[in-house]
Amino acid sequence: MLAAASRIVATDGLAGLTLRPLAAQLGVSVTVLSTHYGARADVIAAICHAAAARDALLFEHWRGALARLGSMPPAIAANVAETIVDELATGQRAVSALYLELMQACTWDAALRPAFADWAAARRAFWDDVGSRAGVAPALLACGWWHGYVVAELACSVALDADPAYRMLRRLCLQRLFNGGAAPAGDGAEGTLFTMLGERMRMADTATGSAASAPAWSALAARACGIRLAAQGVDALTHRAIAADIGIPHTTLSYRFPAQRDLVDAGIACIVRHIGAAVNADRLDEVQRLRTEGDGQKLDLARASFAVALAAMRRPELTACAAQMRSRRGDNVGKVLARYLPGVSGIDPLCAQVVSMGLAGLTNTVPPGAEAEALVATAFTVAVTWLGATQDMPTGRTGR
Repeated sequence: MLAAASRIVATDGLAGLTLRPLAAQLGVSVTVLSTHYGARADVIAAICHAAAARDALLFEHWRGALARLGSMPPAIAANVAETIVDELATGQRAVSALYLELMQACTWDAALRPAFADWAAARRAFWDDVGSRAGVAPALLACGWWHGYVVAELACSVALDADPAYRMLRRLCLQRLFNGGAAPAGDGAEGTLFTMLGERMRMADTATGSAASAPAWSALAARACGIRLAAQGVDALTHRAIAADIGIPHTTLSYRFPAQRDLVDAGIACIVRHIGAAVNADRLDEVQRLRTEGDGQKLDLARASFAVALAAMRRPELTACAAQMRSRRGDNVGKVLARYLPGVSGIDPLCAQVVSMGLAGLTNTVPPGAEAEALVATAFTVAVTWLGATQDMPTGRTGR
């Protein structure tokens, strides 16, 4: 059943994982499936239980290897962590995609959380074990930053592993992480390589056409698409939902955006524009991951980037956009650190990206709201302390 569920999610997303297609994959009737397991939530719980059991076999192997290695130098720790991520993203790709889709869905669908809880806890326990054995600071483990880092990188890896530039960037970030985060004195090679890889990953043109002839409500529709994409993923973008969000008939929306793919493209264009605004801002009150416009609604850039990476797993044409977002991760964090911690050495763009990856992933492990903001703010403070910063950061702002 796990294999069948993974195949469905790989093509149709978690929204496609209902009893009828699953029963068809298994060659049984819906009645047989529901009689044996129960409702959809019960079926998903059984799938998660099977996935956790499969993970346990793989993780047992890695725990044994880590025990034999003992205390690891940073280079070995980075190589081991990257190899595990790569194995989960390639050899275990379908199961990892299911895991990530469920994690995202649990941030807005409370009914799924009991089914996913044990599997999620087992994966976090494994990664906390890896981090502890590899020398990650205990405070980074306790606040969830390290687990968030792995979650964010796994999502990118499933979507972008075929890109050599991304793989090199992933390795470079992990090496920096295990070397303490800050840049070593007098070594500009890492920074140069980081810049080159970012340029390579941003080469694809993700710009959209001119909106000069678009109706006035088109921009509102694009923003609504971006907000829904960030909050609930690509499957939440339907013509009826977006039309209801902006108060127009769905037939009018369909005339401008004929296919669901057009809604996704509009949402992504909106997200890219907001990322650019956050990165290019020169004031702290603008360098935020929660971008607000006149409608008062917030577009969470960390959740948006995660949603695009998940969408790119099923839609290869979104890979370039996912790569661009991954390459720009942390650009705004660097500006915050440079402005408010000018005396801290080694806080370069690569360092900012490492910090940002942990915060972005952590964001996507919990539902949005005040508790999530407090959790991420705490992790940000812990990360700054880890980097050796002694100055107080302004409260209430966690730019990412």
